[in-house]
Amino acid sequence: LVSLCFIIAVLATFTFAQPQTVTDYFMAFPTNQFAKNNDGKILQGAALTKFRRSLIKVEDTKNGYLRLEGAWEGWAEIALFKKADGSYLVAQTETGCGPACGGSIKFFTYNAGKWADVTKQVFPALSTTAVRQAFVAKKMNPADGTESYFLLPRVGTTIKMACNMCEIPNAAPGGEEDTTLLEFTWNGAKFARK
Repeated sequence: LVSLCFIIAVLATFTFAQPQTVTDYFMAFPTNQFAKNNDGKILQGAALTKFRRSLIKVEDTKNGYLRLEGAWEGWAEIALFKKADGSYLVAQTETGCGPACGGSIKFFTYNAGKWADVTKQVFPALSTTAVRQAFVAKKMNPADGTESYFLLPRVGTTIKMACNMCEIPNAAPGGEEDTTLLEFTWNGAKFARK
């Protein structure tokens, strides 16, 4: 009986081993994220691991950063932010383009095999009005919408909200790539708007 309990404890430890690198966290993502191949089939096991690895275009485990690209117009990023208690916050962005880019950002924690979405606890809420004000503050015209996306840092702890088709006065048609609208800095517990 003691041997059986020991074996179960060891298996449980291996089953829910805490990821060590940004790639480990990505591979441990739930099967409802980055799990459908180009045919829309949900993958599992070795096929899922192979598919997720094929999406990685930049893998910087030293700095806790991944850039993902697949059969979609745009990209995704994953970055780790160290919390004050030594654990990690996992940031994930998804950006779709066509030609203006728009995207979202989410934050997760992972513990003993369970993911928790903590976006509301760690990142300031951004209303459409706040986004429009960011365009106006940069002297950009938000009349055509407020398409924006988030850029995770490969180095550092500042996330940028950007646009790629901004109407900047006296600029060439089409705007500039990655024009920064807002910045958010990590303090070990949450992000604050700069």
